[in-house]
Amino acid sequence: MFLVMGITGKVGGATAERLLAYGKEVRALVRNREKASSWANQGVELVDGDWNDSAAIERALKGVEGAFVMLQAVWAPSPDFKEARGVIANYV
Repeated sequence: MFLVMGITGKVGGATAERLLAYGKEVRALVRNREKASSWANQGVELVDGDWNDSAAIERALKGVEGAFVMLQAVWAPSPDFKEARGVIANYV
């Protein structure tokens, strides 16, 4: 089982497509189940959650062999990059 973050985007979606093509099981952390429904139809296990929800991330990572994690874009970051550092801390 592999976790893919950002599955409804281009990079996460391409990652999931490749994993599925190789016969791997895929799980995705999603904010919007409706937007990700086409993935569920392909056998992807959806876990409701958010990038900033450490409990949801923990649920999504449980039992996975590997994870594709890509930080969301922050177009106007704080000088200390607290947005990215917060998300990274949730993963850790």
